[in-house]
Amino acid sequence: MSKNLFNTPFEMELRSLLLLAVSGESPISIDRVVILDFISCYGADFELAAINLHGNNRVKFGEISNRRSLLKEAIKTLVVKGMVDVTVDRGYLFSISDVGKKYVDKFECEYSEDYLKVSKEAVTKYKDKSDEELMEIIQSYSLQSIRG
Repeated sequence: MSKNLFNTPFEMELRSLLLLAVSGESPISIDRVVILDFISCYGADFELAAINLHGNNRVKFGEISNRRSLLKEAIKTLVVKGMVDVTVDRGYLFSISDVGKKYVDKFECEYSEDYLKVSKEAVTKYKDKSDEELMEIIQSYSLQSIRG
């Protein structure tokens, strides 16, 4: 078993619970979780925070496909553990369960507090955007970073 906590399904489980905790009652898609998680980790680039929680990284936009596969595994685990509820409505949608909320309430570290703050800003800023519009925003930021 790997002892690495970074870039693992377990790390995605924790961040997904935090993100779903601030997302409100409406269930959201895996794509939306991936995109909002990415925006939250790089909040300064999206004018949501003073710094990027995951540092400054020139190849960060390449992380999205890896995050999606990690998130799929993480969400399966969270559903099995009863921490995330799943709804079927034109695809699978996810929300935090009461068990997941109780688990998140136990988090006591600076990173989780910072992540909650930035992710709440991301959820609020982009609440009226569709998943497709959010992906277009990510793509435009990616092109800007390539062009310099």
